[in-house]
Amino acid sequence: MRIGIVGSGGMARRRGLAFAALDGCTVPAVAARNPETGAALAGELGARQLGEWEPLVEGDLVDAVAVCTHNDSHGAIALAAVEAGKPVFVEYPLARREAEVEALTRAGLDGGSIVRVAHGEVVSPGHRALREAAAGLGDLMAAVFVRLTPGRGARPEVLLNLPVSGPPALFFVYQVYPLVDLFGAARWVEASCRYEGLDPATGRYRRFQNTVTAGLGGGTATWVWSGGVEIDEVEQFERLVMAGGTLVRAGGAWSVATPAGRKALAPDEVPAESLEQLFLRDVRGEETGWRADLTTAADAARLGLRAERAMEERERSR
Repeated sequence: MRIGIVGSGGMARRRGLAFAALDGCTVPAVAARNPETGAALAGELGARQLGEWEPLVEGDLVDAVAVCTHNDSHGAIALAAVEAGKPVFVEYPLARREAEVEALTRAGLDGGSIVRVAHGEVVSPGHRALREAAAGLGDLMAAVFVRLTPGRGARPEVLLNLPVSGPPALFFVYQVYPLVDLFGAARWVEASCRYEGLDPATGRYRRFQNTVTAGLGGGTATWVWSGGVEIDEVEQFERLVMAGGTLVRAGGAWSVATPAGRKALAPDEVPAESLEQLFLRDVRGEETGWRADLTTAADAARLGLRAERAMEERERSR
């Protein structure tokens, strides 16, 4: 199986090396607009370098495509790949625009195209343990997530760019996806966002305050993100309050509090498979659940994009 990598940043390198290490898989080509990082990654992989992605996606150099670019181009490249008859592995979010999300979902669920979105929860023992614990606690009452990140330089500046990365509710989709996986698609979404130092011409900004509230399961979920603020290090708070107990995240680990007491969730330490291994199995026609995974990824992306619409329209988005 010949996998073509589109992009040349850190994630493209990670995926390229992972695919190249698998039995029955090669990485013969890398498409990247940055000539320096593109050449470096192609050299490391022993691959051919292309300056644009279209020849890689539309030609016969590769059998499948891994999209590892910025958020704004995920949808266009992934759609071109499925239209060319190639399976596609795409970093999250699935797409930057609602029409692209819908088109890719239709291509996967109705058109038979393989679309694997790279949400790590699919292979995460920790998320599996969280799902099992949540299943025994009854209805969701309230989910609360708060994250504060330090000032400029603490994350790639491209994330502080609305046209490229989307609103915080979209580029933080990795915090939305786990709850959508646990409790299903949002029934409604409300959101607000304040940007400091926003340049209307470029969409770049210095800091933000983003609040999203959504109807999930039988309750509500609220995410509060403040980025570029004057604190020394990242601060994060996360709780899932359910009818039969509360799931608490602290120090990167989950525990469950019930009337009987509190205990840590103890997942297996090592995932059984990687996402790259799952994608090869997808392409080989083995049943891996990729359609269900695509549905969840699309629902998570929709929540972020509906939040953006709610911010613009200043009303609840259904």
